[in-house]
Amino acid sequence: MTDRPKSIPLTQHAFRETFLWRFPNDAIAGAFRIAGDALVDALNEAGTWGPKSPLPLTYGEVHSACEDLDHLVAFLEEVADERVGSTLDPISETLSAAASGWAARLAQLVLDMRRTLGETERAQAQEDRSDAPPEGDAQ
Repeated sequence: MTDRPKSIPLTQHAFRETFLWRFPNDAIAGAFRIAGDALVDALNEAGTWGPKSPLPLTYGEVHSACEDLDHLVAFLEEVADERVGSTLDPISETLSAAASGWAARLAQLVLDMRRTLGETERAQAQEDRSDAPPEGDAQ
């Protein structure tokens, strides 16, 4: 494993760290990280000028994490499927078998996260209804 270029802060994760792809060299992976950071910065700046969402930024961040985790579940399931109909070396066989369990546990985590997101949406909708003026009242 190689070190991350010093110019890329560890706190910003615009894209998955690995991209779930093997780049031919670290410079290409670093270029994608820099482009991702630039995109996130631009979108964050644009967000201050666009329409306000009824849900907080944290909701969107957790929702985005769920989307990435869904992708990772599918990726791990593909890794697990590598041992079906293939002859793998012992290390690959062990890791492929483990990937199946990891995918299942991760899928459960995503379900729990989505359940919490749904509860948050319902609570916000309830709050919005309670804040609305009664019908016929002028503001």
